[in-house]
Amino acid sequence: MSTDTGVLTVTVDGRTLTFAPGKTVTFGRTLESDVTINHPLVSRTHAVATMTPTGWVLTDRSTNGVFVAGVRRPTVALNGAQSLMFGDPRTGAAVAVAANGRPPVASGPSSQPVSGPSNSPSPQPPRSNPVRSTPPVSNPSQPATGAPQGMPSAQRPPSAPKPLPPRPQQPAPPSRPAPSQPAPAPQSRPVSAASELAPHLRAMAGNTGLFQAAPIPAPRAGGGELSIGRTPDNDLVIPDMLVSRRHARLLTGAQGLVIEDLHSANGTQVNGRRITGPTSLRDGDVVTVGNSDLVVDNGRLTRPRPQEFAGAGLAVQGITLTVEGNKTLLNGVDFRAAPGTLTAVIGPSGAGKSTVSRVVSGAVTPTAGRVEFEGRDVHRDYDAMRSRIGMVPQDDVLHRQLTLQQALGYAAELRLPPDMSKADREQVIDGVLAELQLTEHKKTRVDRLSGGQRKRASVAMELLTGPSLLILDEPTSGLDPALDRQVMQTLRRLADAGRVVIVVTHSLTHIDMCDQVLLLAPGGKTAYCGSPKGVQAAMGTSDWAEIFDFVAKQPDVAWQRYRSAHPAPPPPAPTGAPPTPTKAPKTSTRKQLSVVARRQIRLILADRGYLVFLLLMPIALGGITLLVPAERGLAGLAPGETTGGPAMILVLLVVGACFMGAALTSRDLVSERPIYQRERAVGLSPGAYLSAKTLVYFVAAAIQAAIMMGIVLAGVEHPSTQGAVFKNASVELVLDIVVLACVSTLVGLLISAFAKSSEQVMPLLVVVIMVQLVMSGGLFGLHGRTGLEQVSWLFPSRWGFAASASSIDLQKVTSIPDPANPAVQKVTTADPLWDPYPENWALAIGALVVMGAVFWAVTWFRISRKSN
Repeated sequence: MSTDTGVLTVTVDGRTLTFAPGKTVTFGRTLESDVTINHPLVSRTHAVATMTPTGWVLTDRSTNGVFVAGVRRPTVALNGAQSLMFGDPRTGAAVAVAANGRPPVASGPSSQPVSGPSNSPSPQPPRSNPVRSTPPVSNPSQPATGAPQGMPSAQRPPSAPKPLPPRPQQPAPPSRPAPSQPAPAPQSRPVSAASELAPHLRAMAGNTGLFQAAPIPAPRAGGGELSIGRTPDNDLVIPDMLVSRRHARLLTGAQGLVIEDLHSANGTQVNGRRITGPTSLRDGDVVTVGNSDLVVDNGRLTRPRPQEFAGAGLAVQGITLTVEGNKTLLNGVDFRAAPGTLTAVIGPSGAGKSTVSRVVSGAVTPTAGRVEFEGRDVHRDYDAMRSRIGMVPQDDVLHRQLTLQQALGYAAELRLPPDMSKADREQVIDGVLAELQLTEHKKTRVDRLSGGQRKRASVAMELLTGPSLLILDEPTSGLDPALDRQVMQTLRRLADAGRVVIVVTHSLTHIDMCDQVLLLAPGGKTAYCGSPKGVQAAMGTSDWAEIFDFVAKQPDVAWQRYRSAHPAPPPPAPTGAPPTPTKAPKTSTRKQLSVVARRQIRLILADRGYLVFLLLMPIALGGITLLVPAERGLAGLAPGETTGGPAMILVLLVVGACFMGAALTSRDLVSERPIYQRERAVGLSPGAYLSAKTLVYFVAAAIQAAIMMGIVLAGVEHPSTQGAVFKNASVELVLDIVVLACVSTLVGLLISAFAKSSEQVMPLLVVVIMVQLVMSGGLFGLHGRTGLEQVSWLFPSRWGFAASASSIDLQKVTSIPDPANPAVQKVTTADPLWDPYPENWALAIGALVVMGAVFWAVTWFRISRKSN
């Protein structure tokens, strides 16, 4: 502990940091904090320590609090040595502080050099520029003059970064100009041609001078290698939950800097493009690892400082969206949202509210205009930006049969790096639940949560990856006034934690909780943008019903009135050609398949009513089959019996297998489409998703088919003939029905993929089963009926019945003595596909397998295209 007058010494996670008086010290879990604390209960900006005339004072700015001796304190006078707990008095982060005396007469912020990488913990440098306050929002045509509060690029599970060697302090840059003015090259950073900044840096020009000079250590003779990753044993530690343990490596030598991704889960991007091999770096290149940006400066990587300029946060610049038929959905929409602000997007039906949210999230590319977040073009750099944007759709994105902890657990496995341990994932989940005040409900099934709690649970799903921009589409839809307020209070807290929060809503009851309101008129035209308190001055009334009526009836007048007061800024300058589209970062296909399969099994077992139905269905179908009047069952016809008893048993078995398989899956994809689409957006592979469901449902269908066949074979006489391939015809028949049931699950998935709603599934299912019954060939002969016979080949029931008939030699067991010659057996049912030959059986089973592959491929194509 230091004994210098007025010095504040902080010890956390084995690191000791020293700050001189006059410095504003921020504590939080992000890289931008002066003291980075690796704990999920710690907020982005958890507390701030400032020097007062009486000494250092710590002010709590967190959700979970600062505790002294087990008691939460809003402010703590730091006198002498003290032990604090951040987040929780028992399980939170322990922070030791020591403050010595009052400030000296003249003192300035210390600027301690940062030591180079070493195997032992080393101190983190203090900031030399305290973060300044700013008005929460700015007029789209008149940028705020104050600098918005610095905000981390994403919510990250902190682990203290290993500091890098020192470099001379750089001066702060000039403030960022208005959008209509070209951004000057930063004077603080030596660039070979300042006037020729790369396009991807123009939007960042206002903050590049604030990058902390923390260079990578000088290479050893002959070059060297430095590792980048999440864990402390790396040379460059980035405490970001989306960063892998060993994420990338930086090669230094005569050839300059070369970065290579080490097969990380979320990839490494250079200037917004995901790299696939060793990539050379030049001055000005922006390297993105997880949610963290690093900049190449004079042949070294540097960390960015908080963005202290008017363009920080979200900047929507003149977005216009025109679709087929020359219909304009959005028309030159402009607004800004600073970190720590809550913006409501409101307007009458058809005004384009949800369209704005989709464009801002990057899901839809505008026809004109640009969306920037944290100085990056969202659409051009979407591969690097997608993890910083959380999108909560109107529909719940959690499986209601699971507990909240289970749902978040599977989501964390899909979204977080695969090398993150279960304990680490649980720590992230606990932190998210604590922030949203859902800890006490972690063991509660989602379908037993209230409407407001379910909305918060959907938000929790997005917060797992630590987005710094959160967009919600109609989160209060269908909620009563109390739950409406509860949700809006939650959004207010999320914004206060430093995020940019955008909410599309039709509820105006609690609109005063927002910092900014964007009112859209039909046609996607801006009618008002500003503080809720300023609506009366702008619109002539504070009655929202009156305002909505005026905007709906006279959208052009409302738009012109707004534009007369707020002229449209010049169109944004082009930022260069967009990169080649890349796939969403994702964990390995095998890992995703395992997670989705385990989740699907748990979903089936968690829904007891559905599970009972699945078990009763084969029992019921098997019992119905036993009602067929066939004295000898599948062994043949009894003396004097002329009806096709064995054929009718096969018909019921085949149709039963078709029905069980299709009914098992026909509602699956359509019922969880919102969940899948959101998971697809954050990296879930359609192939892994569909394969996992296919495997689980194959097993379920096989069990159902085996139960049905067991009941039938226990109640009727077994076939007396040898099978077409196996010696035991009964075993071969069971295999036939199992294969048909499995293929039928793919028929059900195909129906579900094309159905627009769950209500459409049942009519489609009934039609499909009825057609399969007719086309099976068991009710009446199809052989020789030109046209109808060929059409029947397109249906699984035709080949399932053919395989079954071949297995029991249906033509033989249903033959009867010829009346003209009793010594000769007359075949009553004839079809070449039923002949008991191995090639016939192989043809039928092969046709089923090919059909299954085609059904799977079409379903995959449908869900892949639908998600895009």
